[in-house]
Amino acid sequence: MAKQSTAITRQIILLYNLDSSWTRSEQREVCRLVEKMQAGLEKQKYRVQPVEVHDHLAELEAYDPLEWLVFNWCEGFEGQPWSDSLVAKELENRGFAFTGSGSKILKKNQDKWRVKRALHAARVPTPASRVMKNAVDAGEWGYFPAIVKPVAQHSSVGISTQSVVDNREALIRQIRRVYGEFGEAALVEPFIDGREFHIAVWGNRKVEALPPVELDFSAFADLHERLYTYECKFIRHSRGMMGIDWYCPAPEDASLRAKLQSVAIAAYRAVGCRDYARMDLRLWNNQPLVLDVNSNPDLHPESVFPMATEAVGMTYGEMAGRLVELAMSRLKRKRTLQKSKPRNLAEAYFAS
Repeated sequence: MAKQSTAITRQIILLYNLDSSWTRSEQREVCRLVEKMQAGLEKQKYRVQPVEVHDHLAELEAYDPLEWLVFNWCEGFEGQPWSDSLVAKELENRGFAFTGSGSKILKKNQDKWRVKRALHAARVPTPASRVMKNAVDAGEWGYFPAIVKPVAQHSSVGISTQSVVDNREALIRQIRRVYGEFGEAALVEPFIDGREFHIAVWGNRKVEALPPVELDFSAFADLHERLYTYECKFIRHSRGMMGIDWYCPAPEDASLRAKLQSVAIAAYRAVGCRDYARMDLRLWNNQPLVLDVNSNPDLHPESVFPMATEAVGMTYGEMAGRLVELAMSRLKRKRTLQKSKPRNLAEAYFAS
């Protein structure tokens, strides 16, 4: 048997997904972003092999998991919404070390109620909330305005101006709308009409919060429009997308910045994130409250993570390289464990 190399690999599989239901324009945009990420990693002296994913990871059979690290930029399998945890699970089953959180954390954090319970258990400040399925549940709610979210959707799917409700009748209608569209319960909490910040956090044993990014909703007088909806994120030239101003670093004093970063780090630890994540917060009486945790945040060049790392002087490639470094320690452990295993029955006998 050939001797296992002890040098840490510089070989990266850049794993990404394409869906046949996407438009050609959307698919071209994904390929453009993959090329940018590949170029950035190659500038950090990595050998990068892009691998396109649809509904399985059979393409990885040609790669040795002790020689290749996976940069997991795959959001899920085709036709399976929010299946990033399944991708991570298959990577684990195939023995690959990869960037980002593991399958158990990704699956747990798909459920907003489980996230809220973890935050409460760790005493991380977050709005009080309840899971509601029907009018009976709504009858016990007394805080308005409130916001109604599907409990297991992401990327602001199911969030619109109708999600902010002013009375019990509107609350019941929105709960029914969520159940009718998604077949799931709604998470209901008070609507916090305060400054909103998204904070990139990374690290494992040592965790660091990057400069806060602020979303400015001051162009919207109606509080029902003062939230980051699906339309704001994905509908080009929509009122929501065009009306929100972004600031990085956010215009805040040192004391507020320290509060925001401290709460973001506490949330990161409370839900068990690995390598990197994004925390969404709003201020209530100058106290940061965690609204949402994204364990698999977007790395689009115009999204929060690249904005925050650029604010501290890092290029896109340097940001990607840092994520690789955070994951590389797990590959190193895998290789050390593999090296220590007996290679045959005779070796196992004399090692016993």
